[in-house]
Amino acid sequence: MVLISIIINASFFLLLLTLLASLFLSSILYKKQTVLLNIPKYLLIVLFFLRFFSFFLLFLLLLEPELKGNEKVIEKPLIVFLQDNTTSIISNHDSLYYQNHYLKKIDSLKALNNINIDFILFDDNIEKKIIDFTGSTTNISSVLEQVSNIYSNTYVSAYILASDGIFNQGLNPIYKDNYFNAPLYTVQLGDTIEYQDALVKSIINNKITYLGNETPVEIVVEAKGMINKELILDVYNDEKQSIYHQNIVVNDSYYVDNFQFFISPEEPGIKNYHVSLQSNEIEKNTFNNEKDFFIDVIDDRKRILLLFSHHHPDIAAIQESLASHDQYEVHSHWLSDLNPKQFNYTENNGYSLIIAHQLSTESEFNKLKYYNKVPILHIIGSRSNLNTFNQFQDFIKFKNIDKSFEYSNVSLNTTFSSFLINDSLSNFLSLSTPFLTPFSEIESNSFVDVLLYKKIGSLNTERPVLFFTENNYKAGFLLGEGLWRWRLNDTYLNNSNSLFNHFLSQVTQYLLLDEDKDRFHVNFDPVYQSSQRVIFEAELYNKNFESITSIDIEMQLTDSLGVNYQYQFIVVDNKYHLDVSLPDGKYEFIATADFNNELFVKKGKIIISNFDIESRDLVAKDNLLLDLALQNNGHMITKDSLTQLIDGIISLPTFKPRAYFNYYYQSLINFQSLLVLILCTLFIEWFLRRRYINY
Repeated sequence: MVLISIIINASFFLLLLTLLASLFLSSILYKKQTVLLNIPKYLLIVLFFLRFFSFFLLFLLLLEPELKGNEKVIEKPLIVFLQDNTTSIISNHDSLYYQNHYLKKIDSLKALNNINIDFILFDDNIEKKIIDFTGSTTNISSVLEQVSNIYSNTYVSAYILASDGIFNQGLNPIYKDNYFNAPLYTVQLGDTIEYQDALVKSIINNKITYLGNETPVEIVVEAKGMINKELILDVYNDEKQSIYHQNIVVNDSYYVDNFQFFISPEEPGIKNYHVSLQSNEIEKNTFNNEKDFFIDVIDDRKRILLLFSHHHPDIAAIQESLASHDQYEVHSHWLSDLNPKQFNYTENNGYSLIIAHQLSTESEFNKLKYYNKVPILHIIGSRSNLNTFNQFQDFIKFKNIDKSFEYSNVSLNTTFSSFLINDSLSNFLSLSTPFLTPFSEIESNSFVDVLLYKKIGSLNTERPVLFFTENNYKAGFLLGEGLWRWRLNDTYLNNSNSLFNHFLSQVTQYLLLDEDKDRFHVNFDPVYQSSQRVIFEAELYNKNFESITSIDIEMQLTDSLGVNYQYQFIVVDNKYHLDVSLPDGKYEFIATADFNNELFVKKGKIIISNFDIESRDLVAKDNLLLDLALQNNGHMITKDSLTQLIDGIISLPTFKPRAYFNYYYQSLINFQSLLVLILCTLFIEWFLRRRYINY
């Protein structure tokens, strides 16, 4: 039922003035005139009324009247039914029941005409489709949060959660605060009986490691009801070779233990490792006796060459500090033993940074020419030949070349912004032991970015100790020696070398950071789960490093059988985007872009694997379902009592329709029919005047 009224947002005086103005203007036109003397009186009244009506409606629209409608809405109560659609439901002994009888019971509920039921399937997300029990992961906490938000403003009478309570994604739903505007009832599905079972509970490992490093792996083994039984734990690499073996004797009815070992990959790429747990007992669930894990082995470490002309404790301090970071591979060489035949100088031997410690002779400086345009860090000490140093580099010049050195402290340049110096590191530098620095001052041929200044007593000078400059390549200059004292001081103050290592790493990273010249990037995850969408993002830049989105980027994926899949990126939010679905397996990809006759190519590998998470735990968690129901004013039932639960909800006194009025407002000027009415009124008046008065 709809009730309609008109609201005029004006005072009674304006409404009266509108009425009088319409009467006045109409009377002026139809007062006694000679042309109207022979016109019938009724016709004059009709003409007068038509003109008055037109004027009045036009004036009335100027007052912005509104049409108010209130519609009575009767809303029936709703039942929201959440059905677990994951494979764990049908992975137990009564799987046929769920695939036949249970589905028929759900269909019978859908056929009820006297109540409204929203059926929602979920695994790690919610969706509306036919129940097929194919979900590969379960995230109950996320699902409950989404449902509580979706139906927060809906007249819901009850929520029903039908699940086995097993979740393998997200938080424990018990500890997730969700507000439901109606009671939550839970239906216990699955098998609650705990059979004897040995399983690989979890694997903890680094997702990424660098080639040549040892990476730790921890495997958690669990056994239930298998006391005094023997288990065999094996780990195989992707070539089916055993890399770890362990015999296990279960000493408890509920046994949990962890086993740690190290893996040293010998080749870069995504490595697949298979964990197998064997027993001589018959287990109901053998899916959880095996598990795979992956490690992305990266051969992307920066190679650093440390050259020195004299042995010095600073060299060991630098080498040990940089070697503590996985991303650096440090090679140190005494220049007098450096044989040119051992190095491919034309390719710089792959070095990304040269650290030259106290070079003193022409032959030593000449060897640096083989590493053309490689960033370099010069360390000047008491054995450095300043005259030779001035001749063989163009960045800085010492004003005088005497060998006078003095001990001085350092102060931090507060305006330095090339990288962040935190408070802990700043305090450490200010408390560090004195540095042996050259007495001679320097002049620079280019802009220098100073990090540390010389400090004499309590006086902060503007004489640089550590600074950076750039011409064709980056260069750093440390005017002094004594880094080993800083490292010992860090150990004395903090019982570690972390601050010293962090400081030296920041200096190294800054010199290595050569404003990424790569103009084509492809971002992706190396490992995906079955049925998960594979997503690539790409970026392409011109020579000014301005983003380009007008060029086609092609992608070719090749599986292990040599089958090719061709795709093309699309542009989304000023980035190239590719979203594909692929079957399980290992794939190699090549992404190509042709821009201004330049061919850009990126290669990589991905793995899509079925982790079979749902089959690893098949014991229904009825305690979790019970706690969820009690926490949200409901209770738990068995699957056989589902019909009775629906009947009980319907019989509740609160399960009845509710009525409310839906109000709406609309301006009359928006009604075209009203404007047509005014035009029709004026037309009829004009027609009658032409027909009977002829003016």
